[in-house]
Amino acid sequence: MTNNIDYDYFEITIPCTTHETEEIEDFLFSLGSCSVTFRDAEDVAILEPAPGKMPLWQDVNITGMFTTDFNELATLTAIEKEYSNRSISLNKLKNQVWERTWLKHFKPMKFGERTWIIPSEFEAIDKEGFNIYLDPGLAFGTGTHATTALCLTWIDKNQCTGKKIVDFGCGSGILAIAALKHGAQTVFCTDIDPQAIESTRANAKQNNVEKHIEVINPSEFHQILDLDIVMANILAAPLLTLVDAFASMLKENGKLVMSGILKEQTDEIISKFSQSFVDFQINIIEDWASVVCVKKRLGLKE
Repeated sequence: MTNNIDYDYFEITIPCTTHETEEIEDFLFSLGSCSVTFRDAEDVAILEPAPGKMPLWQDVNITGMFTTDFNELATLTAIEKEYSNRSISLNKLKNQVWERTWLKHFKPMKFGERTWIIPSEFEAIDKEGFNIYLDPGLAFGTGTHATTALCLTWIDKNQCTGKKIVDFGCGSGILAIAALKHGAQTVFCTDIDPQAIESTRANAKQNNVEKHIEVINPSEFHQILDLDIVMANILAAPLLTLVDAFASMLKENGKLVMSGILKEQTDEIISKFSQSFVDFQINIIEDWASVVCVKKRLGLKE
């Protein structure tokens, strides 16, 4: 029966509620599923979960993937018997190198006037531009998200030559690499995710800037002083706890570039940071905002 199969896997998707996910996950594994994934059924964002929490959406599509060692009709029948009256779907999949498949949809992207993010399979469009070679990976930051785009555009438009910078929550290292391509002297990188640090190192090496990057343990980042620029592309909740830390790291008139902020959160950010910063500028792409400000000079009063 399997001689003419022209696919390597099949997956079966079951709509359910949050409270059913554990039960259905166990059932799919009992049938021989090699993996189970959860997807939002209604496109509802989950932002800034509390530490240690892994919230799910109210309505979930749970998908079990099976190899062709299993009979798809028998597997589907067993699932439909257990969970009747649902819109259960089956999809056939060929085995692929998924990273390369994703690259088909990842093209060179331009930010500002001369900054480009280029997948390794492409040649530079602007040979004299600031070209960053970067492929999609596990760590956050390829330029496709509005929060990263806001930061890259700021780097393109502002002076980084000779500057000492920290990239707080460095992810893929994209912002650090961009700053170094624009002439920064040194960029200190820190992230709580070991995968991000690994990605940053690899991407910095690919772009020949690794000698100018210093990786800092998150518990020690506050020891970095006399910085010209702090870049923090994280989320509003952790940003609100870092006012004093960022202020102590920056020179007088040093610049703070924050992103990962929903546009409706900008007032709260400005209110909190105005104790130590002035000259706030807001830029918005879609529902996301960046907030750029300058550290107050000593003795400056509002």
